[in-house]
Amino acid sequence: MVKPKVLIVEDELVVARDIEQQLHELGYQPVGIVTHGEQAIKLAAELRPDLVLMDIQLVGEMDGIAAAQIIRTRFALPVVFLTAFTADDVLERAKLTEPFGYILKPFSERELRTVLAMALYKHQAEARLLNTTRQLKALSRRVLEAQELERRRVAIELHDELGQSLTAIKINLQLSERFKDQSPVDLNQENIRIVEDALQQVRRLATALRPSMLDDLGLSPALNWIAQQTAQRGGFLVNFHDERMQARLAAEIEIVCFRIVQEALTNVTRHAQPSEVNISLSRDGLDLLLSVQDDGLGFDLPTMRERAVAGGSLGVLGMQERATLVGGQLDIDSAPGHGTTVLFRCPWRHHEEPV
Repeated sequence: MVKPKVLIVEDELVVARDIEQQLHELGYQPVGIVTHGEQAIKLAAELRPDLVLMDIQLVGEMDGIAAAQIIRTRFALPVVFLTAFTADDVLERAKLTEPFGYILKPFSERELRTVLAMALYKHQAEARLLNTTRQLKALSRRVLEAQELERRRVAIELHDELGQSLTAIKINLQLSERFKDQSPVDLNQENIRIVEDALQQVRRLATALRPSMLDDLGLSPALNWIAQQTAQRGGFLVNFHDERMQARLAAEIEIVCFRIVQEALTNVTRHAQPSEVNISLSRDGLDLLLSVQDDGLGFDLPTMRERAVAGGSLGVLGMQERATLVGGQLDIDSAPGHGTTVLFRCPWRHHEEPV
């Protein structure tokens, strides 16, 4: 288990050495001892400790409060003040730096252990919250962009395909009025053919927006359908395995499962170059398990996660957000040259069960 790294900023070296020994005994890793605020800032930048123990009274012009303010602002590191100062004005200044703890000298080992543990926990919770906030902002921004792109795509489909079909019918009807001697049978047959093409375009557009099969027949037939469609377009084998279900799943779970598989297959088709993909839908106790596994190129997982947090991968953020909305969890496992597995788990709930 990795020991948390602690930077000690203390102007009395005897006290600093004693704190260093206590940190070792408590399972921490002291990474340095400094007596100046300027030195603390420099080492914080170089070592990036998990926590800074900061005395307020320091050697030099910069005191611990000023140094803590810079460390918090520049590096977002948690600072715990360790001092004998109890004056109200000093405490008010210290509060402005948003410290993660305040220990008065003299202190016991128990006090030190408790404050450090709480400070690290608070910092980790803050980091998770900040990470989640960044993800939500990135997702919201990309969702708006995706909505505009989808609206543009639908508008182009309507204009270029349906618009042309309706224009052709209009022209044929006008011709039937202008050329009385032309056989109306030929024009009617042409109009019927154009209308049939237009109906196919409408069905294709509606299916792309939301497949009616999912509403009419349920999740398994819809997943089997999208597996077959992907195999035909992608040129690789797609297998779908599922357990026989006695009742339909909740509607919100079905659409989440379908969209996760749809996004996963889209990514596989674009990037993975697989020979085979396996989709599995099953029940594990009280949970639903859905997996999409391919034997393609794979990718570097940490890099992908960084891109997702930064908003560079709308698909991954979208899948994770959908999973969260139904109380589920999405895990992705991949490595270069070893394929990718997308695993979704959520509480099993039938369509008639309340949320």
